[in-house]
Amino acid sequence: MNEYINNQTYISSGDMSADVTGGSIDAARMSKVSATCVNTSGSSPDGTIYIQTSNDGITWVNSGIGTGSAAINAAETNVLYQDLYERYVRIFFDRTSGSASLNVAITLKTA
Repeated sequence: MNEYINNQTYISSGDMSADVTGGSIDAARMSKVSATCVNTSGSSPDGTIYIQTSNDGITWVNSGIGTGSAAINAAETNVLYQDLYERYVRIFFDRTSGSASLNVAITLKTA
């Protein structure tokens, strides 16, 4: 039977006028992650949102597996997902310009 970690308010009203970094999640025993990322304002920030993973919770790497990143440049919703091979996971918005508000819901599951 699959186990799940689900957080509907993982990032709530994140200020996209700067980089936004979600908290570290211990993904031990989990094998997949998905994140629904929503620009909740009418503004059009420029930047990229990433699923980041880490083996030690200190050094983070942008995902290169699945759809681990997406450009955000309008009021839109993006769904990111990937397989997990590292112990820790988080969401990171790398701002280029503009501002808006970011909400992220995240779900992890076992195989």
